Amino acid sequence: MLNKTQSISARLSADDYAYLMSIDRNGAVTQSEKVRELIAMARESVGVEGFARAYLAAGETMLPVKARYSDENQRSLLVEALLDFVTEGAAAIQVCADEELIGPALERKALPAAEAFMEKIVLIALQSEPRLIEAQAAEKIRQRLTDMLQR
Repeated sequence: MLNKTQSISARLSADDYAYLMSIDRNGAVTQSEKVRELIAMARESVGVEGFARAYLAAGETMLPVKARYSDENQRSLLVEALLDFVTEGAAAIQVCADEELIGPALERKALPAAEAFMEKIVLIALQSEPRLIEAQAAEKIRQRLTDMLQR
Protein backbone atom coordinates (compact mmCIF):
# COMPACT_ATOMS: atom_id res chain seq x y z
CA MET A 1 0.00 0.00 0.00
CA LEU A 2 1.31 3.43 -0.91
CA ASN A 3 1.62 6.27 1.57
CA LYS A 4 -0.16 9.52 0.85
CA THR A 5 2.83 10.33 -1.33
CA GLN A 6 5.34 7.90 -2.74
CA SER A 7 8.90 8.70 -3.64
CA ILE A 8 10.05 7.37 -7.01
CA SER A 9 13.19 7.60 -9.09
CA ALA A 10 13.55 7.31 -12.84
CA ARG A 11 16.31 7.40 -15.40
CA LEU A 12 15.40 9.68 -18.27
CA SER A 13 17.12 10.46 -21.52
CA ALA A 14 18.15 14.06 -22.00
CA ASP A 15 15.24 14.56 -24.45
CA ASP A 16 12.70 13.06 -22.03
CA TYR A 17 14.05 15.18 -19.17
CA ALA A 18 13.91 18.31 -21.33
CA TYR A 19 10.29 17.47 -22.25
CA LEU A 20 9.36 16.86 -18.62
CA MET A 21 10.87 20.17 -17.54
CA SER A 22 9.17 22.00 -20.42
CA ILE A 23 5.72 21.17 -19.04
CA ASP A 24 4.23 24.53 -18.16
CA ARG A 25 0.88 23.76 -16.63
CA ASN A 26 -0.76 24.86 -13.38
CA GLY A 27 2.44 26.53 -12.23
CA ALA A 28 4.44 23.29 -12.04
CA VAL A 29 8.05 24.17 -11.23
CA THR A 30 9.68 21.26 -9.44
CA GLN A 31 10.33 17.82 -10.92
CA SER A 32 7.65 16.35 -8.65
CA GLU A 33 5.08 18.93 -9.77
CA LYS A 34 5.99 18.32 -13.40
CA VAL A 35 5.55 14.54 -12.99
CA ARG A 36 2.16 15.08 -11.30
CA GLU A 37 1.10 17.32 -14.19
CA LEU A 38 2.33 14.73 -16.72
CA ILE A 39 0.20 12.10 -14.96
CA ALA A 40 -2.81 14.44 -14.95
CA MET A 41 -2.32 15.06 -18.69
CA ALA A 42 -2.18 11.32 -19.33
CA ARG A 43 -5.36 10.72 -17.32
CA GLU A 44 -7.20 13.44 -19.24
CA SER A 45 -6.02 11.98 -22.53
CA VAL A 46 -7.21 8.49 -21.60
CA GLY A 47 -10.59 9.90 -20.57
CA VAL A 48 -11.01 11.66 -23.90
CA GLU A 49 -9.77 8.67 -25.86
CA GLY A 50 -12.02 6.38 -23.82
CA PHE A 51 -15.08 8.38 -24.82
CA ALA A 52 -13.90 8.59 -28.43
CA ARG A 53 -13.42 4.82 -28.54
CA ALA A 54 -16.82 4.23 -26.94
CA TYR A 55 -18.42 6.66 -29.40
CA LEU A 56 -16.85 4.85 -32.35
CA ALA A 57 -17.98 1.47 -31.00
CA ALA A 58 -21.52 2.74 -30.48
CA GLY A 59 -21.45 4.32 -33.94
CA GLU A 60 -20.41 1.01 -35.48
CA THR A 61 -23.31 -0.70 -33.75
CA MET A 62 -25.68 1.85 -35.28
CA LEU A 63 -24.20 1.61 -38.79
CA PRO A 64 -26.68 -0.97 -40.15
CA VAL A 65 -29.63 1.13 -38.99
CA LYS A 66 -28.11 4.34 -40.33
CA ALA A 67 -27.33 2.63 -43.65
CA ARG A 68 -30.92 1.45 -44.03
CA TYR A 69 -32.18 4.93 -43.19
CA SER A 70 -29.76 6.50 -45.68
CA ASP A 71 -31.10 4.25 -48.43
CA GLU A 72 -34.60 5.61 -47.96
CA ASN A 73 -35.79 8.60 -49.97
CA GLN A 74 -37.22 10.57 -47.08
CA ARG A 75 -35.34 12.42 -44.33
CA SER A 76 -36.45 13.19 -40.79
CA LEU A 77 -34.79 15.48 -38.30
CA LEU A 78 -36.49 13.48 -35.56
CA VAL A 79 -35.01 10.17 -36.76
CA GLU A 80 -31.56 11.72 -37.16
CA ALA A 81 -31.78 13.28 -33.68
CA LEU A 82 -32.78 9.91 -32.22
CA LEU A 83 -29.95 8.02 -33.93
CA ASP A 84 -27.42 10.60 -32.73
CA PHE A 85 -28.81 10.53 -29.20
CA VAL A 86 -28.73 6.73 -29.01
CA THR A 87 -25.13 6.64 -30.32
CA GLU A 88 -23.89 9.33 -27.93
CA GLY A 89 -25.90 7.91 -25.04
CA ALA A 90 -24.46 4.44 -25.56
CA ALA A 91 -20.95 5.90 -25.66
CA ALA A 92 -21.59 7.80 -22.42
CA ILE A 93 -22.85 4.64 -20.72
CA GLN A 94 -19.84 2.63 -21.89
CA VAL A 95 -17.31 5.19 -20.73
CA CYS A 96 -18.98 5.65 -17.33
CA ALA A 97 -19.64 1.97 -16.60
CA ASP A 98 -16.59 1.60 -14.34
CA GLU A 99 -17.06 4.86 -12.43
CA GLU A 100 -17.53 4.46 -8.69
CA LEU A 101 -20.50 6.84 -8.77
CA ILE A 102 -22.07 6.23 -12.17
CA GLY A 103 -24.93 8.71 -11.77
CA PRO A 104 -22.93 11.95 -11.65
CA ALA A 105 -20.44 10.75 -14.28
CA LEU A 106 -23.19 9.63 -16.64
CA GLU A 107 -25.07 12.86 -16.15
CA ARG A 108 -21.98 14.88 -17.11
CA LYS A 109 -21.29 12.74 -20.20
CA ALA A 110 -24.94 12.51 -21.31
CA LEU A 111 -25.84 16.18 -20.89
CA PRO A 112 -24.40 17.36 -24.24
CA ALA A 113 -26.28 14.60 -26.10
CA ALA A 114 -29.50 15.42 -24.26
CA GLU A 115 -29.11 19.13 -25.02
CA ALA A 116 -28.51 18.46 -28.72
CA PHE A 117 -31.58 16.18 -28.85
CA MET A 118 -33.76 18.80 -27.12
CA GLU A 119 -32.52 21.52 -29.48
CA LYS A 120 -33.62 19.44 -32.46
CA ILE A 121 -37.02 18.75 -30.89
CA VAL A 122 -37.53 22.46 -30.24
CA LEU A 123 -36.41 23.22 -33.80
CA ILE A 124 -39.05 20.80 -35.11
CA ALA A 125 -41.68 22.52 -32.95
CA LEU A 126 -40.72 26.02 -34.09
CA GLN A 127 -40.46 25.41 -37.83
CA SER A 128 -43.59 25.82 -39.92
CA GLU A 129 -42.59 22.92 -42.18
CA PRO A 130 -39.96 20.86 -40.37
CA ARG A 131 -38.10 18.08 -42.17
CA LEU A 132 -40.18 15.10 -41.04
CA ILE A 133 -41.54 12.05 -42.83
CA GLU A 134 -44.97 12.35 -41.21
CA ALA A 135 -46.23 15.93 -40.88
CA GLN A 136 -48.50 15.08 -37.92
CA ALA A 137 -45.40 14.28 -35.85
CA ALA A 138 -44.55 17.99 -35.71
CA GLU A 139 -48.01 18.85 -34.41
CA LYS A 140 -47.77 16.14 -31.73
CA ILE A 141 -44.37 17.52 -30.66
CA ARG A 142 -45.69 21.10 -30.59
CA GLN A 143 -48.70 20.09 -28.52
CA ARG A 144 -46.64 18.03 -26.09
CA LEU A 145 -44.13 20.86 -25.57
CA THR A 146 -46.97 23.34 -25.04
CA ASP A 147 -48.62 21.03 -22.48
CA MET A 148 -45.33 20.52 -20.64
CA LEU A 149 -44.52 24.23 -20.50
CA GLN A 150 -47.98 25.11 -19.16
CA ARG A 151 -47.68 22.82 -16.13
